[in-house]
Amino acid sequence: MQTTIPALDYQDLDNLLSEQDWEAADRLSADLLRQAVSPDQPVDLDLAAIAHLPCNDLHRLDQLWTHYSGQRFGFSVQQQIYTALECDAVQFSHEVGWTPWTFRPFAFFRFYHQLDFSLEAPRGQFPAFWFWQLPLNGSLLAGGFGSGRGAGYVDAKKLDALILRLERCSLQ
Repeated sequence: MQTTIPALDYQDLDNLLSEQDWEAADRLSADLLRQAVSPDQPVDLDLAAIAHLPCNDLHRLDQLWTHYSGQRFGFSVQQQIYTALECDAVQFSHEVGWTPWTFRPFAFFRFYHQLDFSLEAPRGQFPAFWFWQLPLNGSLLAGGFGSGRGAGYVDAKKLDALILRLERCSLQ
């Protein structure tokens, strides 16, 4: 017998986005993604979890973000940018404002609190918290200080996993 995962409640996200509270909406979006994968227990959004994100939840999150941001933010916006940059994670991270510069072969992420939480933020900057959150050991392995991606190196695997999931869900 297959269990049915309960539908997520997007009302709080809808409210936050309508108020243009981008940071709170971004954090809630990451929580909703985790709930979509595993409603019963907390889960990290690692590569395996991303591969199992339900398409309907990705679509709903994207619709809300693109609607309230006037097409500036959302997964489909990020997918368009990433594809246009030929899947170059370093260039993408710079384009959306996640990294302050591109210095190959290294690029270092801003700390999350340094992002621009306004409509003047670079196109495609949000949602971002799903990507920023890393367990302590993941953050340290990425070169960060144990607080997510801040000061860590650009690693394309998690970003590639989401873009692949979006493609499989035909988000564009």
